[in-house]
Amino acid sequence: MSGPGNRSKLPENPTLKDINWYKKQINWGELPPFYHMVAQSLGESEGLLTHGFDNAIKRIIDKRNWNLQLLKGYVDNANIIHCEHKPRIALYQVFTDRGFELHALPYAKDTEIDQYVKGNRLMEFKLWDPMSMRMVLRINQLHKFISFYFEHGDDADFALILYSHKLVNAAIEFLQKHVQVMKVDGVSIRQFFDQQEKILGQADADELQLSALKAGITESKNR
Repeated sequence: MSGPGNRSKLPENPTLKDINWYKKQINWGELPPFYHMVAQSLGESEGLLTHGFDNAIKRIIDKRNWNLQLLKGYVDNANIIHCEHKPRIALYQVFTDRGFELHALPYAKDTEIDQYVKGNRLMEFKLWDPMSMRMVLRINQLHKFISFYFEHGDDADFALILYSHKLVNAAIEFLQKHVQVMKVDGVSIRQFFDQQEKILGQADADELQLSALKAGITESKNR
């Protein structure tokens, strides 16, 4: 976190705590409700990689739920599971009306499966329950927060958006270490941000051109 002499600045690679502190410094000691909602959602997603409570990531990497026969695995005398292969998943980055979501889908042979499956010999997981395993993480209302940033945002809001991008990448990299991530598809946070910036930039350019056109029409009428 920034020291007392640098409270109006962010460190080079800020944590969520750093960003929240900075936001308070430039906002009269408070976190605006919209900002707080997104930051809280990020904090919960951050905990998925560090906390021990049950979540989609923990279920996906739990070897006890892997189909050992299909993955050429076994349990040794110390009750430790070893596998020659790791189960495959596809990851999708999706913006919905609820915000940004990272989805996971398993494979049966070379087909992605998006339904409840238990005990199927073609599945690399003993149990796949979309209700508890499909959505890896969600950042609530991030799409609206990005739009808000372009209209009324500040440096802290941008830092929060950038942090969310890094957090999602960290989750993807974590899964890549534990299972076979066959593809990462969809629209990333950075891509969505760039699209919004381009759309708003074009809108500003159109507004300027329209103003110039109106001025030209006015001039021609006055000739």
